[in-house]
Parts: sequence; C-alpha cells; structure tokens
Amino acid sequence: MTLLLDLVRHADALPKSPGGSDHDRPLSALGQRQALMLAERLRDRGSYPERVWCSSATRTQSTLAALGYDYTSVALTEPQLYEAELDTLLELIADLRPVMSRVMIVAHNPGLQDLLGYLVGPDVPEMITAAHVRIRLPERPGRPLRGKSRLVEYWAP
Repeated sequence: MTLLLDLVRHADALPKSPGGSDHDRPLSALGQRQALMLAERLRDRGSYPERVWCSSATRTQSTLAALGYDYTSVALTEPQLYEAELDTLLELIADLRPVMSRVMIVAHNPGLQDLLGYLVGPDVPEMITAAHVRIRLPERPGRPLRGKSRLVEYWAP
C-alpha cells in the first residue's frame, strides 16, 4: 500500500527559560500565528490523515491543537517523538505502513529534517518552524528505502 506521509514541524516556541524545561516550552505569538496559517492551509486541502502521531512536547501539542478536530480526533501522543532520531522515526513508519495509507507526524528537528532527507534525498527544503511536507512512499513492506520516496508538496510560513 502506498503511504502518504505528512510531516509537520512544530510552530515557533518561546526560548527556554533559565531552569525551565525544553519539553514544556509554549508557542510564541509568532508560533500561534504560524499554526493558524498552517491549519487554514491544511483545511483548504480537505484531505485528512487516518492517524496523527504527535510528540508529547507542549509546542507540538499546541501546534496540533490549532489544526482542529479533524486532526486531534485521530491523534496519538507519542512520547518517543520528542527529540526522536532518524531510526526511531523509520521504525514508526515501518510499523504503520501495512495498515494505513495517510499519516501525519508532528514533531521536531533535527529528526524531521533527517527523515525528509533520508526518504527523498539530499536536495530537500528546510523544515523550518511550522513547515509541512507531504511525501509519497512507494508500495513496499517494512522500512522505507533511502531516497525512494517522492516529495509531493512543501509549505512553510
């Protein structure tokens, strides 16, 4: 089964405060605007994922919440997506590929940038805050192959 994979990097967050937790950083005012622009863009597209996996960090949860019910209703919080490395992301994709055709991951860099480069190749756009990419993974069971997927679309505020 072909998989359409949407990757969303969280919107802009406030800087880490002294003694504060990186995990608990909220969105900045800019980030709130970015998340709403992303939500409007995705709603205009009108196609929704079967499942959303979202990091447990406050900034990813807030970005997801801005996308609205059609996303939050199919969302699962996945703590291992916080600061996930490439292998963790590839394992997640390998597990879901046989059963789903449309999935979204809301997470962080450098993991998302590394995943995008692995799937599509080295000449990919930068996953800046609130960036969204859609990737088509070819029909193939198991772990995706390096460079064999196709970038379908990219958007960043």
